Amino acid sequence: MKEKINYQIAPEFQELENWVARLKEEFAQTGQTIFKSRNEVKIFEFGDKIYNVKSFKLPNLLNRFVYVYFRGSKAARSFAYAQQLLKLDVPTPQPVAYAEYIGGGVLKDSYYVSFHFKYDFTLREVLNYEVSERDRILRQWVAFTYQKLHKNGIFHLDYSPGNTLIRHDGDEYQFSLIDLNRMKFGDIDFEKGLRNFRQLDTDRETLELLATEYALLNEKDPGLAMQKLLTYDQQNKNYRHRKIKWKKAFRKVIRFGRASE
Repeated sequence: MKEKINYQIAPEFQELENWVARLKEEFAQTGQTIFKSRNEVKIFEFGDKIYNVKSFKLPNLLNRFVYVYFRGSKAARSFAYAQQLLKLDVPTPQPVAYAEYIGGGVLKDSYYVSFHFKYDFTLREVLNYEVSERDRILRQWVAFTYQKLHKNGIFHLDYSPGNTLIRHDGDEYQFSLIDLNRMKFGDIDFEKGLRNFRQLDTDRETLELLATEYALLNEKDPGLAMQKLLTYDQQNKNYRHRKIKWKKAFRKVIRFGRASE
């Protein structure tokens, strides 16, 4: 069965339409892989411009249906949210296009295209004590989170360490957000804002620094902020531990079922 392609290109990049229209073939045959895990990311160079293309892992069968008829694919959401962030002056690599392939009424493949942001390191390296000026960077990042995201009503649902790219620019650090397909928009109060730091999986000393900085920006009690963030951090670790146990148990059931056939 022939697949149908849906795609959208930002107005300033219409000259790339022929390339986007055959993106699945281009991604399979060309480009340089810079990341590969659940998803794969490649870069493509055209003249003096470098484009970043993310190929999303095929979702489960239910989501393959939901993403076509109800929610929009991760690629489509990444494109739309990136445009929305830039309108709010929130740094993210400039969105170029997205493409999604549909066959048999369900999603088959999806790709998100953006400018390639040349960064020096991610927040993960900062949290892992691999970067100098660590505390200074973290304080600037907390201010960025509060001023750019939370004051604009932006809640990044996957605010994990690898999703903040950082570039050293003079005396300051530039932050750029990626993995935008899971976001919420609306009022963010002090406690909800603190919960945005729960996925960092870092040590207590670092959590206390983050909580103190966030409390000062909100004119709240740093002690209360530390207590709440430590609680959110532990809740997230407990959830991740349960999720790992569920996955192991599920794999055992699958293996047992196959062995019984």
